[in-house]
Amino acid sequence: MKITPNTSALGNLFNIANEQFYIPAYQRRYAWGKPQLDALFNDINQLGENDSHLLGTILFLTESHTGGINRLEVVDGQQRITTISIILKVILDKFNEEGNDQVNEVKKYLSCKTSGSIKNKIELGKLDEPDYKKIIDGSGLNEIKNKKLEEAYYYFKEKIDGLGKGTSDFYEKLVNKVEVIRLDMAEARDAYKLFETINNRGLRISITDIIKNFLLGHASLIGEKTLNLVKNHWKNMIVNLDTTDSDKFFRHFMMRKLKRKIAVSKLIEEFKNYYYTNIVEAAQLSDFKIYFQLEAGNIRNDDEEENENNNQNNSMEAESYEDKKISIIKFADILEKSSQIYAKIINQKFTNYKTNRYLSDLKMIESMPSYTFLLDLFQREKISDGEKNRILKLLAIFMIRRHVCQSRTSEHDDIFSKLVEVDNKNIVENVRKQLSKNLPSDRDFTEKFKEAQFKGLEERAKYILGRIEFKDQGEVDISKEVELEHIIPQTINTKKSIRDFGNWVKYLGRGSLEKHKDYVWRIGNLTILGEKLNVVASNNPFQSKIKEYKKSDFKMNQIIAGYKKFKFEEVEKRSKELAKKAVKIWNFRNY
Repeated sequence: MKITPNTSALGNLFNIANEQFYIPAYQRRYAWGKPQLDALFNDINQLGENDSHLLGTILFLTESHTGGINRLEVVDGQQRITTISIILKVILDKFNEEGNDQVNEVKKYLSCKTSGSIKNKIELGKLDEPDYKKIIDGSGLNEIKNKKLEEAYYYFKEKIDGLGKGTSDFYEKLVNKVEVIRLDMAEARDAYKLFETINNRGLRISITDIIKNFLLGHASLIGEKTLNLVKNHWKNMIVNLDTTDSDKFFRHFMMRKLKRKIAVSKLIEEFKNYYYTNIVEAAQLSDFKIYFQLEAGNIRNDDEEENENNNQNNSMEAESYEDKKISIIKFADILEKSSQIYAKIINQKFTNYKTNRYLSDLKMIESMPSYTFLLDLFQREKISDGEKNRILKLLAIFMIRRHVCQSRTSEHDDIFSKLVEVDNKNIVENVRKQLSKNLPSDRDFTEKFKEAQFKGLEERAKYILGRIEFKDQGEVDISKEVELEHIIPQTINTKKSIRDFGNWVKYLGRGSLEKHKDYVWRIGNLTILGEKLNVVASNNPFQSKIKEYKKSDFKMNQIIAGYKKFKFEEVEKRSKELAKKAVKIWNFRNY
């Protein structure tokens, strides 16, 4: 593998007229947020006269150059190179406004051409290219779907506008003082190996990107046909996972496969061990395995000594990697199909309305650990929608009880990974039995529920109140817009709160400020409304709210309107009443 690194100013990188940088469809979407944008802008803006800034490595897969435009695949550096082009576009617009004579120079950086053909310098993947073109063309900016691209454009527009006459100085720093290390690789296998080598040296990179390069690197060693097929499956997987966290998908995927908890820090290692054990072609490519083992051997972590001292345990655990032997193409196909199911779970996109509603409930509850089991459940062909829906309701009961009772969250991954082993026969009853082993009792749940705090857990509180309302009145779709209402307001001792809501401190009486902190986020002080209250401040602030509660369609608000007063004793009383209802609603005996 011949490596020819070249340190180049950005102006030189973008100035080769017949080169186009394209980001393949299998790469992740543009994802930089404000922290990365802030860091880049400040690094450039603060450069002194004799300073330079190294932006890092840009790795290209060049393959063979032909006549016309040479398309270089960006293997590493797509986020940085896309961001730089957005900055150049903003500067171009600014120079056009000012009549700056450097306009044509910036235009050259943003385009590539040969005789009779002009294209954008950068071409993004399938999902982002339409939005990126809107930015570069300067039209349809209000139609951009990837909000990260939109945010980056408007972030730099605001920053560049704020520079005033300093825009030219910033531009000179950008193209002349910001440097990259350019690495051109002609062979795909070398590019993917080099990518992993670079990122094994301590640079932060996503789990998804590491797995992608591992998988594509292996495919490239088998042959071009295999590489193209695996690339296509990976591209489709990335499209499926567009609105989800792909790193979390891989963790749930692997925990489902291995039927045990996997720490995030161990996920890559576990993935590779599973891959070497179960992919047919892995055994045929010993050099590939040795290469990655050697690379991994150069990295030590805090657990390494402990692992070395437990070889016997590790050898026993290795048996759990055994699965049915499959080809790399079949494995890529399984990843694609699993990602499709995972996205449907996350986004509630099944054809069964009740299934989607129960999945929405789990999302409001915050039940991410259960997705390991759900990924398995929704790929079982012999389970009916009715059985799946009953299981979803069991999961909601289980998670609500454990959350309210503050059970150890570290146990959840183990619990749901083991559920994957449950047989299809009598699956609902088997799931119930397994979950019952770790389900808080009625007594514990009732006692904890009365004093549970829901600060920062507003969606969970809305779900609970909605289900209680559902029990009393009929079906209520809490996924629609509802407001979480504090009967005693969140703030009671500021001039604004007194002006807006009345003098609650005086109304509540002695010790109200101290008690307020403990009571304001209890379930007994919370309700749901279709819209915000229109309260007029008065000497009896609760009476002002009663008029609004009476307008509500929700039965619980009609009950609240029947209270003659509402102070801390009423919060306790209502919490107890709701706890009695909750223990009956979230109860396995119902299903």
